[in-house]
Amino acid sequence: MSGEGPAPAAVTFDYWNTLCCEPPGGYLRGRRLEAMSQVLVDAGVGSAGVVLPVLTAGYDTAWASWHDGWQANRQFTGVDAAQTICDALERTFADSLAVAPLRARLCEAFASQGEGADLNLVDGVAGTLAALSERGVRLGIICDVGFTGSPMLLAHLERQGILEFFDHWSFSDEVGVYKPHPKIFEHALDGLGRPDPGRCAHVGDRRRTDVAGAQAAGMRAVRITAVFQDPDEDAPEGDAVIASYEELLPGLGLH
Repeated sequence: MSGEGPAPAAVTFDYWNTLCCEPPGGYLRGRRLEAMSQVLVDAGVGSAGVVLPVLTAGYDTAWASWHDGWQANRQFTGVDAAQTICDALERTFADSLAVAPLRARLCEAFASQGEGADLNLVDGVAGTLAALSERGVRLGIICDVGFTGSPMLLAHLERQGILEFFDHWSFSDEVGVYKPHPKIFEHALDGLGRPDPGRCAHVGDRRRTDVAGAQAAGMRAVRITAVFQDPDEDAPEGDAVIASYEELLPGLGLH
C-alpha cells in the first residue's frame, strides 16, 4: 500500500475485527448461553443438560435471523435475539409454568453479558489512532451492530482508553441502517464536519459492507486483514489492502 494524493482529512473505522475482536471460541455466545441457562436452572425449569440444547438452538435461529436482516438491511437487534430465544424456550417447555415469568430475567441475562465482556483490541490500533489524532485527522466509527448494543461497545472503547480519539460515531442501532447503505456513511461524514469524501478513508474488514459502502460514498476504502480475511470475491476489493496497522499511516501519506 502506498500513499497517493493529499493526506486524509478524516478516517473512519469499522468496529468488529477492525478496532476490536472477540477472544476465540465463541466468547460472547458462550457467556450468553451460560447466563440464560443459569436463570432456568435456578428457577427449576431443568438441568443445564436439558435447557442448554434448547437455548443453543434458539440462539442459532436468532443469529440466522440477524444475518438475514443484515444482508437485507433490515434491523434485528439484541433485544430481538433475546426474544427469539425466549420464544423457543416457551415452545419447548410449554408445560412448564415457570418459563414465561422468567422472560424479563432471561432477556437481561442475555443483554448484560456484552457489558463487562473483555474484548481484544486489534494489534496496533491504539498507537495508530493516537498518531492520526496527533496529526489533526478527524476520526469516526461506522459499525454494524450485532447482539451487543452501541452503548456497551462504546463503554468497551472507553475502558481500553481509546474512545477519546474519536470525534464521532455512527452505529447501525442508532442510525437505523447497516452498511453499505449510504445513510450511515452520510451520518458519519456529517458528524465529522462534512469533509470532502475524496479526502476521507474508511478502514474495515468486509468487502460488501465496508469497501462497497465507502467507495459508493466517494471515500477511499482500506480493507484490513489482520483478524478476518473476507472470502467474498463477488464484492469489490479495497482501494488498498493492509495486513496490519503498521501499513496504514504510510499508505495514507502520513509519516
